[in-house]
Amino acid sequence: MSACICDTFLDLRTYLHVGIDFDYEAKLFFEELNLAKKENDIQKYIKGNKKWYIPGSILRGYDFGHHEAFIAPELQLGAEYKVDYALLGRNSIGYHMVLVEFEDVNVNYSIKSINTESKAVRAGITQIKDWKRWMDNNRHYFMNSYGLGEIAGNIPSWGIYYCLVVGRRSLMTQKDNELRSQSQDELSGLKIISYDRIVDYIPALHNSF
Repeated sequence: MSACICDTFLDLRTYLHVGIDFDYEAKLFFEELNLAKKENDIQKYIKGNKKWYIPGSILRGYDFGHHEAFIAPELQLGAEYKVDYALLGRNSIGYHMVLVEFEDVNVNYSIKSINTESKAVRAGITQIKDWKRWMDNNRHYFMNSYGLGEIAGNIPSWGIYYCLVVGRRSLMTQKDNELRSQSQDELSGLKIISYDRIVDYIPALHNSF
C-alpha cells in the first residue's frame, strides 16, 4: 500500500485551536534562543515538547499555507540526506513545500576579516544545495514515497522552496545582509532567516493558516 500524506505529515491546524497563547510561546522561544549554545539545544526544545508549530510558523513568511498546512520533522531524502523540517502548504493555486535547515543559533553570519560567510552559514547553504540537486533528480520518487503522488500535479515545478535558519538578528551587520541577499539571488527558491524571524512569526499563528 502506498503512503499517504497523513502517514508522514502532521496537520499544523491541530495545534492552532487548543487555546495556545502564541504571544507567550514566542517569548518562551526567544528566551530559549538566548540560552542556546548550538542548534541541538533548540531542536531538543522543539522536539522534546512537540512544539511543531514553532518551525511550522515559517509558513507565515510565504504566500501559501492559508488553506492547509502540514509539517514533517526529519524527513529523509533517499538514503543520503535528512531535512530538519518539511513544510507543506496550500493556497488557491495549489500546494507548495519548504524544506528547512536549522544551523547554529548564537553565531556570526560572516567572518569579518575575510568577508565571507561563517562556517555555520556555509554548512547550511551547502546542505541545501545538496537537497536541491537531489530533489531536481528525484522529484517523482520523492512525491510517491511520501504519499504526495495524488497532489504532485498541483505542486508547480517551482513550488519547492528552501529555508536556512541561522544566527541572530542582533549579530547581523549591513555587510551580512548584503552577503545573504547575494546567496539568495544565486540559489533559486532559497530564503535565509535568523531565529528571531521565527519569534516574529509565532504570534501570527493566532490568525491561523
